[in-house]
Amino acid sequence: MALINIRDMSFGYDGSEDLLFENINIGIDTTWRLALAGRNGRGKTTFLKLLQGKLPYSGTISGVPQTVTFPSEELPDCDEWKIRKELNLMDVDPDIIYRPMETLSGGERTKLMLAGLFATDGLYPLIDEPTNHLDRKGREKVAEYLSSKNGFILISHDRNFLDICTDHTLVITRTGVELTSSTFSTWWDNNEQRMQSEKARNDQIKKEMSSIETAMKKNAQWSNKAEAYKNRSKAPSKVAQDHWRRAYEGSKSKKLMSLSKNLESRNEKKLEEKKGLLKDFEREQKLKIEGTSHHNRTPVILKDVSLYRYGELITEKIDLTIERGAKISLQGRNGSGKSTLIKYLTGIGEAEGITAEGDIYIAPGLKISYVGQDTSSLKGTIYEIADDRGADKTQLSTILVKMGFTKEMLTRDVDALSLGQKKFIMIALSLCEQADLYLWDEPLNYIDVYMRKEIERLVKDSDITLLFVEHDRGFAESVEDMEITL
Repeated sequence: MALINIRDMSFGYDGSEDLLFENINIGIDTTWRLALAGRNGRGKTTFLKLLQGKLPYSGTISGVPQTVTFPSEELPDCDEWKIRKELNLMDVDPDIIYRPMETLSGGERTKLMLAGLFATDGLYPLIDEPTNHLDRKGREKVAEYLSSKNGFILISHDRNFLDICTDHTLVITRTGVELTSSTFSTWWDNNEQRMQSEKARNDQIKKEMSSIETAMKKNAQWSNKAEAYKNRSKAPSKVAQDHWRRAYEGSKSKKLMSLSKNLESRNEKKLEEKKGLLKDFEREQKLKIEGTSHHNRTPVILKDVSLYRYGELITEKIDLTIERGAKISLQGRNGSGKSTLIKYLTGIGEAEGITAEGDIYIAPGLKISYVGQDTSSLKGTIYEIADDRGADKTQLSTILVKMGFTKEMLTRDVDALSLGQKKFIMIALSLCEQADLYLWDEPLNYIDVYMRKEIERLVKDSDITLLFVEHDRGFAESVEDMEITL
């Protein structure tokens, strides 16, 4: 067993006013199957780079074994039989090692790279989001494979995947890091309970602060009254001419002023103490989606339908009926035709040579909102994209800010943004569109678990009609009314 010791570690990128990590002190046992979690932009990938010594930092990081990383286009230098053994454990044809990398599917490349990580003894795997090209069965198989291993750090936004294959969790929060000897979902549930308790305490503190502020206003009235007495004592009148009366007024004014100042000082101190007790939560970003209701209660009916791409059969015998308000999960292995069906229904499939045969009914005038896997169609700045899509700029920018965008990012060319940020834009555009039918093809790729939970909430709380492909089992099972398998 080796122990990675991180002491007083701080790091921030050049040009940024805020530190990404500040005075971090933790110990990591290298035999743990450690999940590394946190919101997009919190520094998960940066943390792995810091462990590898690829970035400068203050403080100390010691005890890090020699590392090997995923993704990587090169396999570690090790015996071929060891890689074949690891591939067999994932039910993959070991002969794929002889094929050029560019001829492999995304899932095959992922499994081959993972096999390489564990085929070499003495290396510490750092795994960054291995699920992006895996279907549901592929994710389950890889999670089962990883659960049999000891000693790695894994970044993933798929909650079920993390729960199957990890036994410790390191969460990067707004104020630091939290390390627990539990799965991510256990940490999440405990954190939710703690948040509810602290929110209730925050509400009570805010009430107390309101009472103090009310007392301060009354105190200001006392102060004004004291000043009035003071001025009255100086005013020329018959009473003022009386020596004893002047002394009485002056004494009363002095006492009132002294009491006013003492009360003000005490209340200001109480107010600051209460402010210090308020907890700094992860921002709660409440998104909304408002679809339209097409007059046809069954806008899509497919019976015994076959799909082709440039004349080549992709899938057949599709039976699908979409009722208004239904939320349908479309499942199947990679290559089964899920994306092909989504593209056909949107109407964009024609440009890709997609055609269909069978009994097909799509209601006339059906307004469709589409989120695809490919983000390459996004060109220009966000405001230019809004103009091109006919989206309300104010609404779009408001949604993106809730998703964590800064004002500077709203004016930046999207080519400079990450894949996750581009996916945010596509989801935000869909949220801006009032549609009869929403077609989402793997909308959660690159999206962090916090935003996944929020998208899950808004879909469940809405009455939109939705057909979606998503391999995150937790999300799919939470929002779906029914599941169709191709």
